[in-house]
Amino acid sequence: MSRTFTSILLAGILTAAGLPATAQTEQAFPEASPESVGLSTEALTELAAEVQSYVEREMAVGAELMVIKDRQTVLHEAFGWRDREAELPMERDTLFNIRSMTKPVTGAAAQVLIDEGRLALDDQVSTYLPGFDNEASGDITIEQLLTHTSGLPLTTVSSVDQYESLEAMANAAGESGPEFEPGSKFWYSDTGADTLGAVVEQASETPLGAFVTERLLDPLGMADTYYAGDPADPRLDRIASLYVGKPGEWTRFWGPEEDPFYPYAWGSQSLYGTPRDYARFLAMWMDAGQAGGTAVLSPEAVTRTLTPATTMGQLGSDAPYPTQFPDLTVYHGQMALLHVDGEPEGGLPPPGVAPTILGYSGSDGTIAWAWPDLDLMILYFTQSRGGSTAIRLEAEIERLLLDPSTEPALKVPVALSDLIGTYVADFGPFRNEPFEILWRDNELALDIPSQLIFGLEQVPGDERWGLRGVPAELTFVRDESGAVTIMELHQGGDTFELPKGEPEPIEEVALRADEVEPYLGWYREDGSDREVEVVLQDGRLALRIPETAEPLELFPPSSDDGWRLRMNPAVEIRFSEQDGSVDAYVVHAPGGEATFTRIEGATPQHEEAAE
Repeated sequence: MSRTFTSILLAGILTAAGLPATAQTEQAFPEASPESVGLSTEALTELAAEVQSYVEREMAVGAELMVIKDRQTVLHEAFGWRDREAELPMERDTLFNIRSMTKPVTGAAAQVLIDEGRLALDDQVSTYLPGFDNEASGDITIEQLLTHTSGLPLTTVSSVDQYESLEAMANAAGESGPEFEPGSKFWYSDTGADTLGAVVEQASETPLGAFVTERLLDPLGMADTYYAGDPADPRLDRIASLYVGKPGEWTRFWGPEEDPFYPYAWGSQSLYGTPRDYARFLAMWMDAGQAGGTAVLSPEAVTRTLTPATTMGQLGSDAPYPTQFPDLTVYHGQMALLHVDGEPEGGLPPPGVAPTILGYSGSDGTIAWAWPDLDLMILYFTQSRGGSTAIRLEAEIERLLLDPSTEPALKVPVALSDLIGTYVADFGPFRNEPFEILWRDNELALDIPSQLIFGLEQVPGDERWGLRGVPAELTFVRDESGAVTIMELHQGGDTFELPKGEPEPIEEVALRADEVEPYLGWYREDGSDREVEVVLQDGRLALRIPETAEPLELFPPSSDDGWRLRMNPAVEIRFSEQDGSVDAYVVHAPGGEATFTRIEGATPQHEEAAE
């Protein structure tokens, strides 16, 4: 697993690209005109308009976008709301919960200790945490934590206050053990990153937050990045409220006026920060570990981090990590997400190949990209958990900045003009959702608001249209007059009909208690102590779970579907019956399945929740 560049260090790569290895990262990225650094004002205006459209179409509640070229800011705008309910507009330099973008910071902290000889990649985690001193977890190494190959699950945490300390959280994970053989494959793991954070605490003999602040945040000048927890900290008022849901349906589930979201610093998440601050962190990697002439990390640490260790998989899945940047494959290094030219050969690129793009993303909607060869950084932060605008923006960055087309825009061919328009999807995970056929980049495309825009390619000799990159096809049905009335989506042997027209508001009938009484009550997840209550709220069936302040409402079944989460209809809930009564339900989600069995009788935990 300890692959390294065999011919040159990253500093040499950067120097060859024309970037000084000791560039001054303490500067605040002063503003400059796009043309002064070789970019187009028109292209950046269009990129900002794209983000504005996300807010206008309710694909995100609010956002901040920053483009930095040659260490100068050429675009920095805020859009929408920092808190929609309080009517607080998003502002530049808002603080965001950056979630998993904390992981590279934790990884960098581990690299500091490796540089100093206080930690080694082949160290066993059990050397630092007694919970891993057992047959199942004893062979897990520090390198496996850094590369998400430890076999530890995505998470073992059912509520943020479940453990009294990061050490206790990590020890519990070690006692539970890995889900598959350590080192056998990539599996994205918050648990592994939290364990790495606990190891940093033990090896440094310093709390994680204090160590990261002293050795990384302060030297990098990241004064607006911190582990939020102090209600007296003046930065608290600048934090954006958190929203969860899907386009058109966003629920505010935390605000800075509430109790701290995290009780202590975690390795997987818990940092708050600004796009400008995170750009300082990215610049440090592009400058071979330097910050203002001071070595924060050694060039060897940068090389270790930015060397692809494994192909990157999706959250809770073995499926490849998606990207809209063409001809690039996404890999994971040592707590770094890396885009590398070409398709993998034998699983990894040849030794010595530097990444085209480096960066990371967070599940609440934050993402950052850096192109070392171009000295370009783009940061796009939202707090709209469940949206897909970040990956949409990749396609626009490619189109407008990386590979702008010189072809003139063509008018829609007459033969295709009547295909363009809105069609209504009401099947599977889609509930009354508009699908739009549009003319984009001189071709037809399908825009699915909750997902992506897919280019269409006509099947030769047929009237079918294939979705680029997806095993699905479209056909269009005409009435007697020749007008297009229905779009048919063919996928996986099924055909779904989408009538042409705008979605109409659906008047829902409130459910009665006697209709849903068999479903109500407490359920426990098989194999864990996580408990969920099924309740009736405002005429809707809902799940009350520890992670959210408000119950998660469900759509009633449609045809032979099960119940579906309103905030994410891709998640399906199916109840099962035995002897005429509901005894369990199964959650079907893109990342897998989980079974919850009914609990008979009340427990102290239930009574506390009721209060």
